[in-house]
Amino acid sequence: MRKLFFWIPIIAGTAAALLMLRRGESLGTIAKKATTNPMGTLLSELKSA
Repeated sequence: MRKLFFWIPIIAGTAAALLMLRRGESLGTIAKKATTNPMGTLLSELKSA
């Protein structure tokens, strides 16, 4: 269960970063948003997609 709690934010941040990269965001913005709030960033990217 601990491994799950470790990997979920990493996977969510990676998925959000890929979506933001496809949309044309700068790498600095992607890094800041994906590292500070990976789950929130993923949810907002899924809403805007």
